[in-house]
Amino acid sequence: MIRFLSVLLLLVAISSEAHPAQSFNQWKNAYVKRAARRGIPKAYVLKTLKGVQVDQRVLDMSRNQVLLDKDRDYKKFIDEWVGTGSTRIRRGKHMLRKYRTLLKRVEKRYGVKKEVIVSLWGTETLYGAITGNHDLIRALATLAYGSNRKSFFEVQLNAALRLLRDGHASRKTLRGSWAGATGQCQFMPSNFNLYARDFDGDGKKDIWTNRADAFASIAYFLKKTGWKNGNTIGSLALNTRGKKIRLDRYYTKKEYHAMGFRKTDGSPLSGNWRGRKASEIPLKNSPVVLQGGNYESILAWNHSSLFAAFNIILIEGFRQ
Repeated sequence: MIRFLSVLLLLVAISSEAHPAQSFNQWKNAYVKRAARRGIPKAYVLKTLKGVQVDQRVLDMSRNQVLLDKDRDYKKFIDEWVGTGSTRIRRGKHMLRKYRTLLKRVEKRYGVKKEVIVSLWGTETLYGAITGNHDLIRALATLAYGSNRKSFFEVQLNAALRLLRDGHASRKTLRGSWAGATGQCQFMPSNFNLYARDFDGDGKKDIWTNRADAFASIAYFLKKTGWKNGNTIGSLALNTRGKKIRLDRYYTKKEYHAMGFRKTDGSPLSGNWRGRKASEIPLKNSPVVLQGGNYESILAWNHSSLFAAFNIILIEGFRQ
């Protein structure tokens, strides 16, 4: 769940929901029994939740809806995100050089290019620099108790307790966003159980401090969601004439060109492709994403055309 939006998008306040009728301690007592039925020992849950109280900051954030400001200018937004002098791209290139040998090994095993792995790493956490500092157990317990998605967050709390019990992280290490995303690749705990990898064979799937495991986990997620080397996420194109098009229809490169679509630098569309659908980006003066074969795979990570655009920009930037 991503995670990158929390530092890039505007928060729009919505009305607060009422506190649940039961107290947090009553909820904990009932939860311990439900967790036990899911195979998590009662004694372990009681020990882990001992002293845990509601995190009001998390509840406050859960009662705000993260939305894009559709009147914000796309180019200004992207310039801020990429950074002065393309800081995010330059930093990514440095990481590609620094971890070249490791990334090539991960690429060979999972069939995902190193530029793609580093792009997702950079989009999610600025190459591990911003991973969130909330105690994940406290945050998830708070949300399972008091959010409007209690069942979802209880599943995440169950998964977090399992990965903690199995020794993949310590309580001190298990930190992340207010909504439960954690690690250098910002997995939700349920995704950790499905996609995290122990690449170095030490018995732990450490996506918090171990670059090998983090890179492998990113690559494995994409592989399992249909990523194919040789395909792209897509490309960005400006609709220079404001031509209305159908988003459910494939258009050829020739058709797009005839309707006035151009690359973001104004040059003709390029690449070895025939028909593509387009996805709109909900910002003012934005290009569209012309979907490549891996577009659906990147949406499985984060269902956002803007997220896809971020990764297109970084991957292209790394290769220049």
